[in-house]
Amino acid sequence: MDTVCIAVVGAGVIGLSTAACISQLVPRCSVTVISDRFTPDTTSNVAAGMLIPHTYAAFAFLHDLADTPVPTQKRWFRETFQHLSEITKSAEAADAGVYLVSGWQIFRSVPVPAEEVPFWADVVLGFRKMTEAELKRFPQYVFGQAFTTLKCEMSAYLPWLERRAIGLL
Repeated sequence: MDTVCIAVVGAGVIGLSTAACISQLVPRCSVTVISDRFTPDTTSNVAAGMLIPHTYAAFAFLHDLADTPVPTQKRWFRETFQHLSEITKSAEAADAGVYLVSGWQIFRSVPVPAEEVPFWADVVLGFRKMTEAELKRFPQYVFGQAFTTLKCEMSAYLPWLERRAIGLL
C-alpha cells in the first residue's frame, strides 16, 4: 500500500492537534503541516488555555450564534476533558504542559437563570456554587462557581503536539 500524504493548514493548537491525531489514526501516512508561523510565533502560543465552555449564562449569546446543540457541545467538552486528563496522568504531563487547575468563575451580575448549573458542571471536578464567604473576597462580584478543570500551557503544549505530529513521541 502506498503512503498517504496529508496536509494540515495551520500550526496553532487546532492544526497541530489535527496533525497529531491523523498521525496516530492513519497508518502509513505522511503529515505535512503548512503554516506561515510555527511555535513560538503563533497566536495559540501567547497564553495558557483553560478548558471551560463559554455558552453558559453571560455567554449564552455565543451559543445562539454557534447553532451547535448543547448535547453536542457537552460531548465535545467531555471528550476533550477526558483526553487532556489522560495526559495529566501520564509521564508526559510536564513536557506537554497540561495540568489540573482549581479556581473560581465569578460574575458581576447573577446569571439568568441563577439556579441552573452549566451543562459542563458534571464533567469538571468538584463543581459547586461559591459560598457567600468566598464571594466576599471579590466585593464587585455577586455570583460565582468553583471547580477544577484543565489548563494547557501553550508554550509547552504546542512543541509537544508538534513532536507527536511528526512521530517523535
